[in-house]
Amino acid sequence: MYAHLIEYPGKDFTPYEIGKVLDASSGAVANALDRLVNLGLAVLTCERPRRFALAPTDAPTGVPSEASAADTYTG
Repeated sequence: MYAHLIEYPGKDFTPYEIGKVLDASSGAVANALDRLVNLGLAVLTCERPRRFALAPTDAPTGVPSEASAADTYTG
């Protein structure tokens, strides 16, 4: 999920839209996105329908730390 958000900075997506691209259920995607929000890597941009985007950052966009990547890997 995180890689998809990095690939499209400045755009927001519903869990369904990301799930369709990644061939994953929207429920699994929503759970992963909620986790990314809790880690500060993504933001909820709209409550209804729920839409998510990459969190703004001062650092250059890149790969998250090893721990963050392991926590959000969905296989």
